[in-house]
Amino acid sequence: MKSCTIAWCLALTLLLAAGCGTSGPARYPVSGTVTFNGQAVPQGQIVFMPSDGSAPPDAGSIVGGKYSLRVSAGKKRVEITADRETGKVDPVMGAAPRESYIPARYNSESTLNVEVTPAGPNQFPFDLTD
Repeated sequence: MKSCTIAWCLALTLLLAAGCGTSGPARYPVSGTVTFNGQAVPQGQIVFMPSDGSAPPDAGSIVGGKYSLRVSAGKKRVEITADRETGKVDPVMGAAPRESYIPARYNSESTLNVEVTPAGPNQFPFDLTD
């Protein structure tokens, strides 16, 4: 009886483990550069939102004006955000205040659009201005 219970537990564990793999759409390498008024964006975030809203967005970091991540195929609306210090360190908070400096037309009201394809090369430079 005990060996039967162990066998059932083992079988159940194997079935559950089989269902724990990665799922969802295939993702493809996407990379590029991001500049603002001719200067590399030191750090920020980039989000590739499916234009038709059919899948979750893919997001990554911008470091030293460059980004690299994996994104599902299709037409995407791109949102780019970055912030910077605006003054002296606040002694109470222990940090300087920060402000978002990328205009809304590149993030919450983005007009940036690309198409990610399985064949690539999926390299998209973004030269943003005021």
